[in-house]
Amino acid sequence: MRVLVCGATGCVGAAVASALRARGHQVVAGSRDAVDGPHSLRVDYMEPVAPAEWARRLGAQRIEGVVNCVGILIPDQGQSFERVHAQGPIELFRGAALAGVRRVLQVSALGVGSAAASLATPYLHSKLLADDALAALPLDAAVLRPSLVYGPRSQSARLFATLASLPVISLPGRGAQRVQPVHVFELAEAMVRLIEQREPIKGVHELAGPAALSYREMLAAYRRAQGLGDAVWLPLPMGLMKLAALAAEALPQKVFSRDTLRMLERGSVATANALPALLARAPSTLAHGLAVTPPTALVDLRVVISPPVAWGMRGALAFMWIYTALISAALPTQSGVLHLLARCGFEGRAGVVALIASCALNLALGTLTLLRPSPWLYAVQSGAVLGYGLTAAFNMPELTLDHCAPLVKNVPVLMAVLLLWLAHPSRAAARASALRDPRPGVAASHGVWSAGMQRSPGS
Repeated sequence: MRVLVCGATGCVGAAVASALRARGHQVVAGSRDAVDGPHSLRVDYMEPVAPAEWARRLGAQRIEGVVNCVGILIPDQGQSFERVHAQGPIELFRGAALAGVRRVLQVSALGVGSAAASLATPYLHSKLLADDALAALPLDAAVLRPSLVYGPRSQSARLFATLASLPVISLPGRGAQRVQPVHVFELAEAMVRLIEQREPIKGVHELAGPAALSYREMLAAYRRAQGLGDAVWLPLPMGLMKLAALAAEALPQKVFSRDTLRMLERGSVATANALPALLARAPSTLAHGLAVTPPTALVDLRVVISPPVAWGMRGALAFMWIYTALISAALPTQSGVLHLLARCGFEGRAGVVALIASCALNLALGTLTLLRPSPWLYAVQSGAVLGYGLTAAFNMPELTLDHCAPLVKNVPVLMAVLLLWLAHPSRAAARASALRDPRPGVAASHGVWSAGMQRSPGS
């Protein structure tokens, strides 16, 4: 079959195009940057095209099937939800009906449903308009509503991989939002099966992974897939997350906004998952999918330190904390700690209390650095280094201006703590290499899993 894939340079479109070619179909790649030719077609939904003109162009290309994978998460001055998700695809679908196209697939989104529910976000509402328009046309067409799609070229997957790689991972609320990620290769495999199906395909299909996960569990899987150790999880009130999303909308990124945060709050779990039936097997787990196509973070924060070097760094830090505690407790006057505390506003009894608390904290940090290192310990150490340094610098600026720069030396100390933090192994590190799913139906699924990672001749 000769199939037009709209959005062929995106995550889903590229996977579908590769899967179709691997199955022997002819693909016409549609994108905004394409030039009309034997294997390409310019598709820019921001430019209005009459259905009759679409019919002419589809007929000239001898198109038998259309797959619409075009989508944006955040609109900008050059692209709007109304044109990209609704008006543009509707014009194409009507043209396909006029041209007598045999089969049409529309990639929508999980969560698109009744008009009342979809009005909650402009993204979902714009998708619903195109879905309903397609269903009303005399076409053998299917609307596909996938959950979170991950895999090569997925912008959201790169964001999740980046968030998961941070030493402190902020969570919206408690991170209990439910998601059901689906790998783009298996989504593409299901779409090819629909294209090839002999029976009519008209209807709506929800497509998702094998099981629902919490948002925190999903990020933990991304973190394990990157070979990173345990992290500090920081629940944040939804109000703060919404403010962060508002600020992110002003940045040059296309995945995090108030709209996407609202969709995450609603969850992305299928009520009737059609993917197992279409694949004729269970979908792959998130761990297996990330093992097949490892996630790529925007910034690589992986650190590997050999055990002898790590022990040396920990020993040096432990010595610093313990020595500071002992010298302050044994020689409070000679060491100058009481004078420093007085300059910071702790005099008399308050100074003694502050001295005892500081020595106890330093001694605990040094002992735990040797015996029980953990992400939380390194987080507290980082806070202590910053807190001590900034307090002293504000009240005793001469410690920063001095030619020996005693406070400035906290910078490399802080970096040493961060390096040990980033290199701290996971408690599940021994199991990290065994992520491959042992189920025969999944491990042996070399249809799209292999086809999605290659280009056939003529691509």
